[in-house]
Amino acid sequence: MRFIIEGGERGERQMALDETMLLLLTKDLIPETVRFWNFKPTTLTLGRFLAVKDWVNEEELRRFNFPLVRRFTGGGPALHDENGEITWSIAIKGNDLMKAYQIIAKALINALSYFGLKGEFSPINDIIVQGKKIVGMAGAIKRNSILIHGTFMYATNPEFMKVIKSPKAKEAERGEAKSRVTTISLLLGYNVLRKEALEALIEGFKSVFNLEDGKLTDIEKEFSESLRFKYSNPQWTYLR
Repeated sequence: MRFIIEGGERGERQMALDETMLLLLTKDLIPETVRFWNFKPTTLTLGRFLAVKDWVNEEELRRFNFPLVRRFTGGGPALHDENGEITWSIAIKGNDLMKAYQIIAKALINALSYFGLKGEFSPINDIIVQGKKIVGMAGAIKRNSILIHGTFMYATNPEFMKVIKSPKAKEAERGEAKSRVTTISLLLGYNVLRKEALEALIEGFKSVFNLEDGKLTDIEKEFSESLRFKYSNPQWTYLR
């Protein structure tokens, strides 16, 4: 499986590239791939089917000056701290999203064990430690291919979670986002470095997948450039 490590890029580029990988994999134009990367600057992403007014605290979003990007995958809102999270994507063949979540969860749980933490898969698409979410995943299926991406929160600033809100009924049931999530640093009581988190993720994914270093193809670069407009277009962002 091709393995790519990148640095930070804007959300519209990252989402365009992930969608590109899914589309090209359906045509067997790229190999199955694991990619590690991050958002830069810190960004709030929103699942494809959610309404902005229900899930985004736009006042706080403006205060922090964070971009908002709608994903092509489902799932809830996710805050991506450029200094506290590694984001990962995996493009694989298959048509069973739940099975894919379960397989990827093994890699993520193994990565957490690098820090002595016991992670558990919480269906549909979360990893929890001590009852709190530490990894979230979201995915999409197209024909015979799956793209799943998610978070690995090693030092996310919990104050940034103020940009996320929930419908009143959900918040009454589950509490505020800040109270439901945790990070590796919070659990261990010291500031975990990106280098440490990256090493753990690499080992975790290597324990499940046969990774071989690779790079993006020209067609991925060109196709994703043509898709960037979608993710910077307010008509897409405020679709709901």
